Amino acid sequence: MKTEFIRQLKIGRTYTDKTAPLAIPLLFWATGALGVLVGLWRLASVAAPLLSGLVGAGPVLDAVHSFTLAGFTMVMMGALYQLIPVLLNVPPVSATRAFIQWTVYTLGLVGFLLGLATGWTWALACGGTGVVVGILFFLGNVGGRIRQSTTFNVTAWFFVTALAYLFLTVIMGGLLVVRYTTGHPSFPHEVPVHMAVALGGWFGLLVSGTSYRLWAMFGLKHREPRYWFVTWLLANGAIVLWVVGLAAGIEVLRMVGWLCEGGAFLVYTADIVAAGLGDARTMRDPALRTLALSLAGLAAFEVLGTWAVFGHVGRLWIPAWIAYGLGWVGISFVGFSQKIVPFMVWLHRYAHVHGKGKMPRLPDIWRPGLAYPSMIGAGLGLLCILLSFIASSPWLLRIGAGLDGFAWLFLLGAGVRAVAGPHRKPE
Repeated sequence: MKTEFIRQLKIGRTYTDKTAPLAIPLLFWATGALGVLVGLWRLASVAAPLLSGLVGAGPVLDAVHSFTLAGFTMVMMGALYQLIPVLLNVPPVSATRAFIQWTVYTLGLVGFLLGLATGWTWALACGGTGVVVGILFFLGNVGGRIRQSTTFNVTAWFFVTALAYLFLTVIMGGLLVVRYTTGHPSFPHEVPVHMAVALGGWFGLLVSGTSYRLWAMFGLKHREPRYWFVTWLLANGAIVLWVVGLAAGIEVLRMVGWLCEGGAFLVYTADIVAAGLGDARTMRDPALRTLALSLAGLAAFEVLGTWAVFGHVGRLWIPAWIAYGLGWVGISFVGFSQKIVPFMVWLHRYAHVHGKGKMPRLPDIWRPGLAYPSMIGAGLGLLCILLSFIASSPWLLRIGAGLDGFAWLFLLGAGVRAVAGPHRKPE
């Protein structure tokens, strides 16, 4: 019975021993998309307090963690289960171990988010424990594979560093849950430090490393990044200086750290433009145009963050982090998933019979034109959300959340179609 269960998880034939069972990344990605949708719903429901700058309330924290834990972290776990075996030439994590980790993490999320929304400390404590255990289980799964690798490439630098920041994030998050439920312990600037490590380290380095690799794969130039180490060095320097500046109360360190962040952004952008973002032929692909939109979200974060740091306008951090999360991290997944999913489906369904009949092409599995509804919905949604902070309009924020929700729902539906078919069948 166990063998049959694992066979069903694979959804098709695994082409090589370096490929994760297809259902594992799909399970995490589908759950992550649902987490983002929950986050958008919660964002719309807390529009008024959020626009007034009230970010410490339980429902607002619930919305934030719906995005960060249930949405983007879930998506990134699925991506690493898929990419680490391929990029580091190691065996994949077994379907059973990955599925158990997903179960523990998901159950923990339900309790944790429920506790934040309702103030029930027992749900927060139990759910927070499940989240911590689920993340540690994940780190054990992928960390074991990394230790087996004899290959250490550009992307691996970003992956390993991002996983180290994830470990720090979960430890700090666990301490914050303990303080929230018991009142102790308390640390200076604990929440901003937690955010810097989680969003800058875990999200930032992982998305940067992944995008370097995927632009080299899917861009027509297939160009490897030239200045990746400068990006990596500046990004890490920015996080360390920012955290130390917060903890020690040294304002100049925070400013220097932010300047390092700006430098990392410029170098990263230069590499992405060289990889194809500035190439007219490459940008005919609608999915890659979506990635240009994600970079615009990152640029908005840089502008708003610079204004907040040097203009001492603290409330600008709220739209800045929204531009970072929904704009750069979120839209990057929207774009890249439309390239990765059809490639994975073809690899698992058709690669083993290649040359034995008429094969479907990747555009047959995921039609390029299906990128436009998600791209337009996500772009307009982000624009409305950012403008709502200028107009102080809860309704404009809710409209933006609705448009973004449409984009993610359409992406989810297009993904189901790509996996289920119909595809052109081999003869």
